[in-house]
Amino acid sequence: MLSFFSRIPSFHPESRLLIIWEALIVLVTLYNCFTIPFRIAFNATIYKNWFLLDNLADLILIIDIFLRFHISYTKEGELIKDKAEISIHYRKTDFKSNLIASLPLDIFVYLFLPQASLILMGLCRIPRLLRFPQCFLIFRKWDNNVYFNSGVVRMFELFIIVFLIDHWVACLWFFIGNLTGQSGESWLQGDNLHLENTTTQYLYSLYWSITTLTTVGYGDITPQNNIELIFTFMVMFLGVSLYAFVIGNVVAVISNLDASKNRFRDKLGQVQAYMWERKIPPSLQKNILDYYQYMWEYNRDVTLDFYFLDELPHSIKTRVYCYLYQELLEKVPIFQDAEPCFIEDLVIKLKPRILPPHDYVIREDQMGHEMYFVKRGQLQAFSEKTGKVYSLLVAGSFFGEIALLYDSRRTASVKTLTYCELFVLYKEDFDKVLNNYPQFSEKVKKIADQRHQVRE
Repeated sequence: MLSFFSRIPSFHPESRLLIIWEALIVLVTLYNCFTIPFRIAFNATIYKNWFLLDNLADLILIIDIFLRFHISYTKEGELIKDKAEISIHYRKTDFKSNLIASLPLDIFVYLFLPQASLILMGLCRIPRLLRFPQCFLIFRKWDNNVYFNSGVVRMFELFIIVFLIDHWVACLWFFIGNLTGQSGESWLQGDNLHLENTTTQYLYSLYWSITTLTTVGYGDITPQNNIELIFTFMVMFLGVSLYAFVIGNVVAVISNLDASKNRFRDKLGQVQAYMWERKIPPSLQKNILDYYQYMWEYNRDVTLDFYFLDELPHSIKTRVYCYLYQELLEKVPIFQDAEPCFIEDLVIKLKPRILPPHDYVIREDQMGHEMYFVKRGQLQAFSEKTGKVYSLLVAGSFFGEIALLYDSRRTASVKTLTYCELFVLYKEDFDKVLNNYPQFSEKVKKIADQRHQVRE
């Protein structure tokens, strides 16, 4: 078996197979966190199926120890794949706790002390709970994974925490009641619950736990001795902290689920306040609000899409721009067959512009200094003098490319018909890029001359 594990390649920490395996580890850990306290408190009988599940869960945890020696990790942004370094890192971090958590003490007790009490069997499995902190590390990892919804992960984590606390308190409440009831009065004797089956006893215990942790209880189940009173005080104090913890986390998760909308509302509030203070005419205010409404409906976070890329390294920013906008440039005849490096340098120079309906982009006879690419919307190219409509420009279209190479006046006007998202390439930026590619520069000029002569 050791030779088999030695042939296992290193796993990427975000590989899909590893994510599935870690989800299985979380499931096994939650199984132990539920069953171990339950068996200790309720002295529950271990049926054959439960015993098989225990052994299967233990086997998964043992296999996980071996697999951890083959899982790469990130150190200062670098992915470490060397198995020797992985082994040293794992031994310094979780190896000891994982090894202790997997010790089969309960199996030894079962084999050598077959008449041992179920409580002792449950106590021997307590080391399994050392795996519980690993669940939070896995949740943090999923939270930072771009393929997971951060809000869903946090809500699931919060639900697990709250449920397990309620469950553990319920188990302790029953254990105390059962222990004190053997020598005197306890809450179990109140409604003859000590005669009920285990399921009913657990449900009543969980009911008391939830009501006490979330409120101050309803008074139908009350402590009957000093030990129960002291435990109730402790649970009430815990409930106050848990209530604040739950409310704070739920509010944070819900607000983060739609952080873009909150930022948009804040910005819109600032815009409205500015217009009211400056006494902007109502009709103009409506146009401005309609513009921002469009920005929200089609771009969600209007600032994020255009400006957050500036914070990224140049190489990553170039790759993102190429993925988003390279196709727009490649459709332009003067850029066809261009070197990839030329396109990469040029795509960074694109500037976004969003225009409302019935707004002029360019006017006939104006001097041109830029060209435009249409990302979304419809525009109309026409003659101001004759009223003739030349073309309808839609997503993927471009216009004004001759202005990049010639100081000439516009031969037509272009006006938006709907809200339009455009990208602008200025002649100044184009010249800077073209100067770095002299061979391609000659080719561009030849193509431009041909198109310019056709237009004339």
